[in-house]
Amino acid sequence: MRKLKTSDIPAFCRCLKAIGIKSEIESITKKADNIKEAWDKGFELIYNIFDKATEVNGEKELYKFLAGPFEMTAQEVEDLEISVFFDLIKQLASENNLAGFFKSAAALK
Repeated sequence: MRKLKTSDIPAFCRCLKAIGIKSEIESITKKADNIKEAWDKGFELIYNIFDKATEVNGEKELYKFLAGPFEMTAQEVEDLEISVFFDLIKQLASENNLAGFFKSAAALK
């Protein structure tokens, strides 16, 4: 597995765009007066992303995105055993300090 890199940001944005989550993100941010309020609506956003990503097209886009950091093909990601998939997600989050990233993002006001 490779670490996330800057080029993964546009790739993830394309993934979100492909699954059609833009209007949900826009709605949440327009309802918030500041970043903290928008961040507090994170569960709603994460659930909406999950909902869109589980649609057939969204599922394929997610596999395509994860293929990069997982250093495998989208088909290989799709065919992973669930326990291996969860281990890779945990590794991705840990090696890239995603918890720290989201904590820092939440602190923006």
